[in-house]
Amino acid sequence: MLLLSSNIAFHDIGKIGRSERKEKLYTRKKRTEQRTRAVYYSDYLFTTASLCSAAATGAYIGNNTAFGKKLSGPVCSMLMGYVLKINPIYSANLEITGSIRLIVSALATPMILQGANLSAIRNTFNTLLKPFVTVAFVTIFGGFVAAKLFLKNEILKPLSAALIAKNIGSGINYIATCQTLGVSPHLQSQGLVVDNVLAFIYFPIVHIFGDRYTQKRNMKEEEEGAPTDFSTEDVKTSLALTFAILAASHIEAEFWSTILEGVDSSRLFLPIATVFSILTATFLNFKSNVVNAGNFIGQCLLYIFFASAGLSSPPLGHAFTNDPELLYFACTMYAIHLFAIGFLFSSREILVASNAGIGGPATAAAFAKAKHWKELIAPAILVGNVGNAFATFIALIFSSFVKSKSSV
Repeated sequence: MLLLSSNIAFHDIGKIGRSERKEKLYTRKKRTEQRTRAVYYSDYLFTTASLCSAAATGAYIGNNTAFGKKLSGPVCSMLMGYVLKINPIYSANLEITGSIRLIVSALATPMILQGANLSAIRNTFNTLLKPFVTVAFVTIFGGFVAAKLFLKNEILKPLSAALIAKNIGSGINYIATCQTLGVSPHLQSQGLVVDNVLAFIYFPIVHIFGDRYTQKRNMKEEEEGAPTDFSTEDVKTSLALTFAILAASHIEAEFWSTILEGVDSSRLFLPIATVFSILTATFLNFKSNVVNAGNFIGQCLLYIFFASAGLSSPPLGHAFTNDPELLYFACTMYAIHLFAIGFLFSSREILVASNAGIGGPATAAAFAKAKHWKELIAPAILVGNVGNAFATFIALIFSSFVKSKSSV
């Protein structure tokens, strides 16, 4: 009996020892996880702050210096992100950078499209809409010719469609097309590097083209910019609408992903958000101050997107050494575009419409303001919103058309 009691006591002591060891292991594991999370959140905050600083610096250079105005704010922001990348002191976390890029692109889409009121856009038909449609067709034609001549690699064809989307719309269309067509993050960055290297050439040339019309005008003419006044309430309204559209888009994307087997909801999210944003802007007809607030915040987010693209991009020299097919495609597309707007269809309206496609609404408005074409500033913003509204869908059609034609 005594022996049995002692065995039971030793058994209980053993159980207590094992439970204490398990508890210590669990506590140690939990502390490790907490430290890992703390490091991750710290890296996330540091990366976000770095990207915001690069974006703000690029925006300042692009809007306040002669060199920056030739390139545009987004291109300068990407350059600042690239400068951050090559800094030996800074170590970029590409996973966090990609996550931030997805977040800012999702938020920017509804905000920028709050001005895509189709009824208001229709009123600009005689001013800039017809030139913008002409420029869009030139971009599509140039992309088609370039794809037929140089793109033999099937992997690059979706990326070519995304570049067409960017040069008709803006960065939000590039992201949406890439996500819908399944373009890898590496190829996304490679495409932006090539496109922005060519943009370094495009913007100065277009400014030179514009000088021939600026010299014929009264340079003392009063400058007028796009309206930028908005209040805190307008910002709140814009944010509320944005989050409502994103929530509805998420639900709709999940619904269609269950119906369309094999299609991930992430590929449907941004195109659906684009459609919802256009419909909301058209039927609710937001006040101009709300549109201004959304456009301002959306442009700030796009600056962060371009800074993140610069941070995660390969070296600029890779635009000339990697994927020569992509470089030849982009050079041909830009060459056809510049020849058309500079010689075949050249006019003030065509040049502003071209800026609205290549650079976006804010860039086109800044270009018109710099050339003292005050009557084209507001239409430039409207047709830029046309590009943002439809470029993604045009690019998706282009992608399927190129694939079907190449397989014949």
